[in-house]
Amino acid sequence: MPDCIIVGGGVIGLLTARQLFLEGLDVLLLEKGPLGGESSWAGGGIVSPLYPWQYSDAVNVLAERSKKIYPHTQKTLFDETGNDCELINSGLFTVTDNQQEITDWAKTWSVDARFISDNKTIHEIESSVGKVVDKGIWMPDILQIRNPKFVKALKASFVHNVIPYHEYCEVEEIITNNNKVSGVRTKQQTLLADKVIIASGAWSAQFAVTESSVDVQPVKGQMIMYKGEPGLVKRMVLSEGHYVIPRKDGRILAGSTLEKIGFDKSTSPAALAELHQAAVELIPLLEHLSIERQWAGLRPGTEQGIPYICQHDEIAGLYIHAGHFRNGIVLGAASAELMADIILARQPWCDSSPYAMQMPH
Repeated sequence: MPDCIIVGGGVIGLLTARQLFLEGLDVLLLEKGPLGGESSWAGGGIVSPLYPWQYSDAVNVLAERSKKIYPHTQKTLFDETGNDCELINSGLFTVTDNQQEITDWAKTWSVDARFISDNKTIHEIESSVGKVVDKGIWMPDILQIRNPKFVKALKASFVHNVIPYHEYCEVEEIITNNNKVSGVRTKQQTLLADKVIIASGAWSAQFAVTESSVDVQPVKGQMIMYKGEPGLVKRMVLSEGHYVIPRKDGRILAGSTLEKIGFDKSTSPAALAELHQAAVELIPLLEHLSIERQWAGLRPGTEQGIPYICQHDEIAGLYIHAGHFRNGIVLGAASAELMADIILARQPWCDSSPYAMQMPH
């Protein structure tokens, strides 16, 4: 019988299970599909929130810690498995004229963020940008990670460390007795444990074991990928919610839509046209590259983008680790550390109250 069952095998579940395992707990991770097959696989992998100055301190605290953790995590995963997550520093240029607010935010969080409005400097940063990129904030230290490769490395780490997990194993019910968790029921069997963590991303709200709500809603995002040459575009560029991310092998991602239409992962020609148009405005040379693929994922949305990282209000032994919205990767490493502190009942590394259930999310 494991000490702890983790329900959900996206990046949040994987990082949490790995953290607890390395700290000596017997864990078992259950995932309804393939590991990391939902939003973890689908996202862009920018290791920073988009427009972080618009987020609350609760999000920035996690983001800034994660940024420091990832280089070490990536190295450890590579040493364990030989899998390269392609964590690279490509910097991020955000088109905006919101100078004062950003300068204040950058000072508070010690982020290198420079306001640039002259054409020459902008083209020195990224020579391929279009006319719309005329002023904005250049953050030279922003990293990106290649989501599918990160998921692959985490899975290989589970194999390397012999961390138990089951793919294609859907949890149908969290079993509770007298307001205490005792395990989970899957289609195949009942599995017992004194601790259960719900880390099911956009699907987390379905495990409503009491009236206390876990308010996580699916928010669809569609993306497209161009086939380019390595070095064609070097920097990540963001404007009005649309971004372009160059990968190491020359592929270039463009994203992303925000659609609140339930659990629908279909792609649409309208979204493709919107993403292509926005991407070409940012980086005109994309006009001439072929679009290799289009896909969609469901982000676990909460009202203010603040995740739940907490013990359940009413059920002893039940924990919620979900609702990271667009920032599962960037918040994930620090979020997993905080969840481990809570599970192991030790002093948390940051104030955990903003992530509790009773807060208005």
